Amino acid sequence: MRIFITGVSSGIGNALVKCLIIRGHEVWGIARRLDALEKLAKEVDSPAFNFDCCDITDAVANERLRTKMVSQKYVPDVVILNAAVDIEDAYPGLDFDHATQMMRTNVDGANFWVTAFIETFFQRDAGQFIAVSSIFAHWPDPASVSYSSSKAALSMLFRGLRIRYRKTNLQFKLLYLGPVDTPINPRFEGKESSGSLILASAPNTADYIANLIASKRSSSYYPLYIYGIFLFLRWLPDNWFELITSRFKR
Repeated sequence: MRIFITGVSSGIGNALVKCLIIRGHEVWGIARRLDALEKLAKEVDSPAFNFDCCDITDAVANERLRTKMVSQKYVPDVVILNAAVDIEDAYPGLDFDHATQMMRTNVDGANFWVTAFIETFFQRDAGQFIAVSSIFAHWPDPASVSYSSSKAALSMLFRGLRIRYRKTNLQFKLLYLGPVDTPINPRFEGKESSGSLILASAPNTADYIANLIASKRSSSYYPLYIYGIFLFLRWLPDNWFELITSRFKR
């Protein structure tokens, strides 16, 4: 399969490239940092890995890359929208710049790459999008209220697209993640190796995402205990949920 992935410079995206290449897929990955992309390419050491430096918050850069793909007649079978930022958006007050950065990366950047490929997918009646969301799409995170709202927006985008394209073979899959040991959240980075029971590793998460490609599930939760939290705590008022789960956050 041809698989296009955003945000491959580190964490889950980086591990996902390695996992998919080993499984025999052709991967085109993008990220903002050229040095990290070149390092990943050396580690993978495979002609099946293509990469481009692209900031998905930059509309001009996105369009330039889309044009390049069209010129090379590159159409993926799977688009994995992994790029994200999670920044504490200030208390007291609300940091507008941080909030904007999260919305532009987590929502607008993902939306661009859906629009870039969805018409072609529709014409051939095949293709899937996988959005890496968060459990905070269901509940607010007081440390970063804008992160929660961005993941809720991304999730609602996919839920709406499922309904719109329900009579086609297009797939819009959502993965709701709990705590993962990646640089996106400094509190968790490096803690998985110390034996934490609540943290997932980036390689294990990448392996789970790779398995989702063949799955028919439209919504998934990882680590698996996150689904239990969702089932049993989804009706709790926000204040109660925050009280119960605050020790597992930043």
